[in-house]
Amino acid sequence: MANTAIRLVDVTKVFPGVRALDNVSFEIHEGDVHCIIGENGAGKSTLIKILAGVQGCDGGHVELFGQTVHFKSPEDAKRAGVGVVYQELSNFLHLDVASNLFAGAVPTRGGHIDYKLLYQSARKILDTCGLDYIDEKADMRNLSLGSQQMVEIASLLHENARVVILDEPTSALTQVEVEKLFELIRDMKARGVTIIYISHRLDEVVELADALTVLKDGEHVVTMPMTKDVTKEQMVRYMVGRDVSYDYKVGSTPIGDVVMEADGLCSGKAVQDISFQLHAGEILGIAGLEGSGRTELLETLFGWRGLTGGSVRIHGKPVRVRNPYDAKRNKLAYITKERKILGLFLGLDVQQNIAAASTERYAPGGWVRYRKIAENAKKYIKAMSIKCSGLTHKVMNLSGGNQQKVLLSMWLSADPDVVLIDEPTRGVDVGAKAEIHLLLRDVVSQNKAVIMVSSELPEILASCDRIMVMYEGRCMGILDNRDASEEKLMAMASGYTV
Repeated sequence: MANTAIRLVDVTKVFPGVRALDNVSFEIHEGDVHCIIGENGAGKSTLIKILAGVQGCDGGHVELFGQTVHFKSPEDAKRAGVGVVYQELSNFLHLDVASNLFAGAVPTRGGHIDYKLLYQSARKILDTCGLDYIDEKADMRNLSLGSQQMVEIASLLHENARVVILDEPTSALTQVEVEKLFELIRDMKARGVTIIYISHRLDEVVELADALTVLKDGEHVVTMPMTKDVTKEQMVRYMVGRDVSYDYKVGSTPIGDVVMEADGLCSGKAVQDISFQLHAGEILGIAGLEGSGRTELLETLFGWRGLTGGSVRIHGKPVRVRNPYDAKRNKLAYITKERKILGLFLGLDVQQNIAAASTERYAPGGWVRYRKIAENAKKYIKAMSIKCSGLTHKVMNLSGGNQQKVLLSMWLSADPDVVLIDEPTRGVDVGAKAEIHLLLRDVVSQNKAVIMVSSELPEILASCDRIMVMYEGRCMGILDNRDASEEKLMAMASGYTV
């Protein structure tokens, strides 16, 4: 029988108005890849923070390799052999790879950094982890997100981590980077490292997991070995307590007049000669590999990127969108994939965030109408099914899915005609994913239109009426949903015409 790496015994954590974990008990075996899944708000993030020493528990305890532990800080957890790679990476982007690998313990000689030894040691660590393609002298900011993540994992292994926790590790990776990450995970497992893997992507769970734990509403639902008999449908039922439909109502809204038209749109090398028409009632999907220009196209339309060529017409009238203020004035909304960095005001509460994109409505004559702000927030909390303790719930304390709903509410409050949305369900569980897509379908049913970027081809196919595929900044074609398939979209995204 396998040894127990981690045992949780009646672990409980309470926040004001929320019982994040409620007497959670289960075991994780040494050397396993143990996947933990659940809807946003299930308690996964809180559990990670307790295991990582970021938070203490209010009841119960954690045992690590047979010893009861009470971590008071992340350093305590690291010294005990527990390391975490969060969804938002914590590298030092202004330093090189070697300096990141040895952060806090750079080799010195005579009071100065011994760069020769630093780079030799870094090279050895990277090669040992199978990361021979990463240059130890490269600046972190110049690496892809996948390579940055690999460096962070390699750093933990260098510090002799016996337990590595990966939080949504593939949410921003290309398929090639995902495959490299999986190779590294299998290598870690072969060395006896215990891996706790948090993901909403059930295909990854099926591929990687030795065992599976499901949390729901802060409670432990089930822990079981991952056998070939465990299906994704079973996992979803455990997570949400019901079957979840992946029918996002494609084609259910009548297509109306042209709302927006782009002709030969250019923005440097990132966006080259893009032309399309967008109709009321339509969700237009943008597919393509990372770096194909998808996000840059949305940023150009919203005025974050300078236009170097081409033109845009809205409701038949030529418009110049030089900045986000122009975009908002022309009834455009942009929901960024970087919701925590560029989208939300994490230190403010729910009602303040929902009002943030339409502040002028709530302060006529310079007097703030707090009652109107509250009324509007209550309307969207109900309409979006935002799970929060009230209007003054801090957005930083919401789950990822509920943060995304707040961001949607913020921009829908501004009553846009066109919603530009980038990776609408990144880091969002399957239940919230369905809710968000049905909300977008409801938006276009009101004679509005949506342009949606997603890296997940099944999501694009399930939700978009037409699909534009991009490759190296150019449009490879626009397909009607009925004519599209994952194979066609992937071929076009790889530069092939179909």
